[in-house]
Amino acid sequence: MHARLSLLVLLGGGALTCGVASGAAAGTASAPPCVPRLATIKKHHDIAYCGPATVAIQIGGRTYQFSNGLCDRSATAGGLELSAGTLVQGAADDAGRTFVSLLIAKSPSSSEAFEGYSGGTQLFGDTEIAQNGTLLGEGTFNSVLGPAFSGSWNCHGVIYSGP
Repeated sequence: MHARLSLLVLLGGGALTCGVASGAAAGTASAPPCVPRLATIKKHHDIAYCGPATVAIQIGGRTYQFSNGLCDRSATAGGLELSAGTLVQGAADDAGRTFVSLLIAKSPSSSEAFEGYSGGTQLFGDTEIAQNGTLLGEGTFNSVLGPAFSGSWNCHGVIYSGP
């Protein structure tokens, strides 16, 4: 299950509580640094992620910046799930919101860029990426399949240790 869906299930069940992870700890926290906001946009459920994580994507000669990201070291996914921006589930082109979702996996598993939207345009769909850098923290990546793009991620020292 993608990070955005598992987080929605957890939030709906009230399983998450507020907490702050220290950047000095450079480890994981048992609670997320903030609680993503749940709302409805154009009759679709949305999740506005929060946190210090950032992602930059270079595609087609342009750079797209994503902020307000949550880094989740997921035992079920076997890697780092990073979601930044606002996901509007089931809405065409994410209802014009900005959103990106990545899975940075431990080798030999492959990493994925699930989807990216900016200003009502889908930048890419579910595709495999190859990453460089530490699993926890920051790094760079390049697309392996689909449209050619590259990018980077940075958790800024705040990583939630989710299910």
